[in-house]
Amino acid sequence: MAAYEILQWDSEFFGFAVARIDPGIATPEELKRAAAELRARSVRLAYWLPQQNDRNALLARQCGGTLIGGHARYESEISPPQAGAARALPVEPLPRGEVTPDLHALALGAGRLSRFARDPNMPPGTADRMYGIWIRRSLAGEIADAVLAARDTSARVAGLATVAREQDHGVIGLVSVAPEWQGRGIGRALMDAVGAHFARAGIARVRVATQTGNAAACALYEASGFRRTETALVAHFWL
Repeated sequence: MAAYEILQWDSEFFGFAVARIDPGIATPEELKRAAAELRARSVRLAYWLPQQNDRNALLARQCGGTLIGGHARYESEISPPQAGAARALPVEPLPRGEVTPDLHALALGAGRLSRFARDPNMPPGTADRMYGIWIRRSLAGEIADAVLAARDTSARVAGLATVAREQDHGVIGLVSVAPEWQGRGIGRALMDAVGAHFARAGIARVRVATQTGNAAACALYEASGFRRTETALVAHFWL
């Protein structure tokens, strides 16, 4: 396996070359060699997401990496909610169209604890720009099959979840709840809607990823029956 790969989308987004370093690298020599090769190729940023443990954290620091936090992956066999179950607000798929201000604000809120917001070396506004693109492409159907939204009594979107199918499983992308609706059951309503969406498509296995520092998201997924399958260290190398 190659020690790294150049990431086309990320490179185009940032306007400079970005790469991902093999998470299986295990020695300082290998990591330093990969970084040197990337510098020679004019790569400015490299992600490294190995298994999260003290050894890899020390290795990243020794080789000049910036530790950003942890990345958690969750998986669940989701079944549709029982008929008649109480809902905080109704959840329905949004029609394709323009991103409204409430949708844009929710998308930016989803990125507040992301590694792109937490890395002090990132260009200003990186996370907002990235998550703005994410919701726009999701609503256009480019990277999501549906955007599920909970609306309040004034028809504003109080929470959203984007969903897509990948081969034999479903994937949850963005999940966000408006600050004034947090702690009022919107997250669970969205997870129920996600389960129903994938059940109608004949898909039971669903995956989602978040940052370990996003305690609210982790608690929501675990309360909704997801189990953590992987925890990775997140290190960024600015070259």
